[in-house]
Order: sequence, then C-alpha cells, then structure tokens
Amino acid sequence: MGTLVSAVAFGVVLASVIAVAAMGFTIQFGLTNVFNLSFGAIMTVGAFAAYLAQVNGINAWYGLAVGGAAGAVLTLLIGRGLFRVYARRGAKLFEMVMVTLGLGLVINYAIQAISQNNVYQFAVLQSKPLRLGPAAITPTQAILVGIAVAVFAALEAMLRLTRTGKALRAMAAEPTLARSCGIRTGRVVIVTWLLSGFLCGMAGVVYIINTQSVGYATGENFLPLVVAAAILGGAGSPAGAVVAALAMGVVTEIVSAYGGPQYSTVAGFGILVLVLVARPGSVLGGQARETRLTL
Repeated sequence: MGTLVSAVAFGVVLASVIAVAAMGFTIQFGLTNVFNLSFGAIMTVGAFAAYLAQVNGINAWYGLAVGGAAGAVLTLLIGRGLFRVYARRGAKLFEMVMVTLGLGLVINYAIQAISQNNVYQFAVLQSKPLRLGPAAITPTQAILVGIAVAVFAALEAMLRLTRTGKALRAMAAEPTLARSCGIRTGRVVIVTWLLSGFLCGMAGVVYIINTQSVGYATGENFLPLVVAAAILGGAGSPAGAVVAALAMGVVTEIVSAYGGPQYSTVAGFGILVLVLVARPGSVLGGQARETRLTL
C-alpha cells in the first residue's frame, strides 16, 4: 500500500511537469493546426537557457522566466517565419508535421554538438522532505505542483475573461467565422505562438528542476507524454490536458514502481500509441475541426 501511495504522489509531481508542457502544446495545436514535433527540442532550448542563466549567477527559480522567454522568442520566430513560409507554399497538415520533425532534429543535433553530449547538473537547493502519510516529496516538488496549478488557473482566466483569450478561443473553434467578425487573426496567432512557446520553455525548466540535470535530449525524451496528454485532453483544451496529464503521470509512476524505472518510458510510448489508436483523427484534424493551417 505504501508503494502505491508513493507512486501516486510522485505521479502527481510528474503530472505537473507534463501539464505545463501539454497546455502549451494543446493551445498551439488547437489554434494553428500545426502538430509541432519540434516542441520537445524547444523545451530543451528553454532548459539550457535556464542552465546558462544559473551558471551566470541567476537563481534557478528565476530560470523559469528565462527559459519561458527563450521558448517564446524561438517559437515566434519559427511560427511566423519557417512555418508560415511552408504554409504559403501550400504545405498540408502532414507535410507540416514532417517539417516540424526535421526542425526538431536540427535543433537537437545542434544542441548535442554544442554541448558535446554532456549532461549538466542543474542544482536546486533541497530541504527536508514533506511527509504525506507513507509518501514523501521534497518542498521543491511541492512547489512544482503549485506552479502547474497556478499556470492552469492563470491560463483559464486569460482565455475566459480577457478579450484576447476570447478571440483565441473563437479562432480555435471557427477561424473563418472569427475573421469575418473582425477579429485581428494575425495578432491572435502571434499571441498564441508567444504563449505556447513560453509554456514550452517553462516546462523545460520545470522538468530539469525536478530531475536536476539537463542534456541535449531532455525535451525529446519527455515529448511522448506531452503529446499524449494534449491529444487525450482534446486539442485546444487546457483543462483536458491537465486531467490527461494527471492520469498519465500516475500511471507512469505506478508502472515504474511495480515494474521498474526502465518501463516508465515504455509506458509513456504505450500510452501515446493507445491514444492514437483510440483517437486517430485527433492528430490531423477530426470531423469537428477545421483542418487548414492557421498561420
């Protein structure tokens, strides 16, 4: 019983990391229809930005803002630059998936070459663990859960209470109708790239705060869980992504506790496969969604 409770507690911590990234992924995919497989590489860029900031004396927690800013800038440049060029040349949804896959590989191999395959320590001051019955988590892990909750609350408030958020939701639901209603779609797309990129970079930093290490494959190793949560939760639905992330985090940690850590990655890929089998139309657009690129 103690093992199960501990696995659930660690699953909630893992879910908080997945959720921050999945919220960024689902917003980006829900509005633009770009199934962005370079998302993991951008997470890695955000993580390394925070690491370099720490090396230069900036507190690890401030690195969340540094990593988020790096992810936002890079995502905007890619979205309004490379992706937009391909879209104007008539690229379809699947062709854009291949573009994002290639871009992710380029970024990953570039980081691998620069870092020379090294894994770097990302030290965060640890305190005495908090006891939750038979389970124990560190104060740092508790803070990460709090960050995920705060990000979700802020994102939901922005989407439901602000004009920009309402415009973003309208475009995600009916892009053509949103344009005809006078919504400045170009500005909304820019906000989407910046917001999703910030969450992507922040997620990379949250991940390395939890693992206390960063390497060139940091984001790519984590991407299957992020994609599975975003698809399972429904495109454009932060709440759905959070619920899916919670389920996957707990399942992954239970598999790790009872089957061994080596099976946790297998569980992540297995969940992704099951999600794609159950919802095959969710990747390249379903019947209820407009399948054009919105860039």
